[in-house]
Amino acid sequence: MTQDNSFLQNVLKCINERDLTKAEELLSQALESSPEDPDLWRFLSVVAAFKSDHVSALELINKAISLNPENGVAYSNKGNILKELGRFEEALSSFDEAIRLAPSYPEGYNNRGNTLQDLHLYEESLIWYDKALALNPEYVEAYFNKGNALEWLHRHQEAMINFNIATSLDPQYVNAYWQKGLSQLTNGNFELGWQNYEARWTKSNPIQFYYSEIPRLEEINNLSGKKILIWAEQGLGDTIQFCRYIKLLSQTGAKITFLIPDQLLNLLKPLRQFCELKSSLTYQAQDFDFQSPLLSLPLVFGTTLKSIPCEIPYLGIDEEIERRLKSTFPPSPNLKVGIIWSGGFRLLDSDGYLIGQRRNIQLDQIAKLKEVQGIDFYSLQKGDPAESELHLRKDEVWPGLINCAHLLKDFSDTAALIESLDLIISVDTSTAHLAGALGKPVWILNRYDSCWRWLRGQSDSPWYPTATIYQQGSPGDWGGVIEKVKIDLSHFAKANLQKKDVY
Repeated sequence: MTQDNSFLQNVLKCINERDLTKAEELLSQALESSPEDPDLWRFLSVVAAFKSDHVSALELINKAISLNPENGVAYSNKGNILKELGRFEEALSSFDEAIRLAPSYPEGYNNRGNTLQDLHLYEESLIWYDKALALNPEYVEAYFNKGNALEWLHRHQEAMINFNIATSLDPQYVNAYWQKGLSQLTNGNFELGWQNYEARWTKSNPIQFYYSEIPRLEEINNLSGKKILIWAEQGLGDTIQFCRYIKLLSQTGAKITFLIPDQLLNLLKPLRQFCELKSSLTYQAQDFDFQSPLLSLPLVFGTTLKSIPCEIPYLGIDEEIERRLKSTFPPSPNLKVGIIWSGGFRLLDSDGYLIGQRRNIQLDQIAKLKEVQGIDFYSLQKGDPAESELHLRKDEVWPGLINCAHLLKDFSDTAALIESLDLIISVDTSTAHLAGALGKPVWILNRYDSCWRWLRGQSDSPWYPTATIYQQGSPGDWGGVIEKVKIDLSHFAKANLQKKDVY
């Protein structure tokens, strides 16, 4: 006995509303009377996939296919599951079978394109999105996915055309606004970019919005005496970068409470002259006139490329900590260069995927910098697995590297150590932001799919005047970046030596 269409539509409605428990209950009850219905098993597989239980999802979709081996949609579902399990070649085979069985099903072509994107085969993925769009010229997700592939190919104008088509077909398709915002910000189009960046609250994998019972801060007029809550919303680096707006907001006469992660309380002490710093908050809605997420302040202030508040340094150090750390340095005439090559693996991109492996550099690769003469290298690397690997392999890979991890108890220690060095070389981490905020020379080793804040095709940064950006020329190509850094570092070291000879 198969289920009627209204039952399956009700299940699908529960899935789309992410009421997965209800959907699973309905399907399990129906299976008691219809254990051979392949659609029930297929939808159970979809529920398991949405729960990120892809191993169970694969078992369930295989059951559905065994009951109906001619269902192309089921093979497309299976391909998506295999893709999430990282079994890309099997996923492509499954999509091929889906397309053979259901050649007029556009989702099969679109999903095949998505898998090719995961394999970095962006040109080839475009072929399959176009096939999907030929079958359904109003297929919003295919335009969106095609736009993402074009972004990877640095065909940004074409990407924006596809994002625009997606939002014209479905003005509620938030993910396309999000991608438009990232592209606009990367291109320096802040006027539109900040507006579309607000899609972060409602996109797939949204950022959590808090304090909604307090009115949003939307303009900077007539704020004298007003009580405003500003809250850090994303990573530590984001807070370090955008805390510069607290001083600007204080100049309106507002009374500011700035809610930040506990790890930053000591570091951000210089901001106490402009606000009350807190890491936790007990409050009632009437305690504040307005609230704003920290990264919405550029929108409130109407920040453009030319009006970025870039007075540096805007953070300071504890001089006593600096003296204590300097006393541990071995005597040397060499340049002192701090390095950070890993930011961990927790950071997610705009679609919810881990980008750690894309922004991090392997220890063996970064260790090639030791070939540059006239440099003492100091590791500021904190956090596993990189910190543990260095502990185990330092003598083998880079015996001359001075490991400072044990000296760094919090960000105040890191700031003092940065101030004691001549240069910081870092991947895109909070430490890179800290060096920039302190006005220290910092060379940022940047992945190919650069974060929007570093702009497009730039080797400098309007946010941090002392920063130099070294970007991958192709996805994963850290070798080219390291070679360029070695050349520039060698020039830097020679200039330092010549300077010492003069004096």
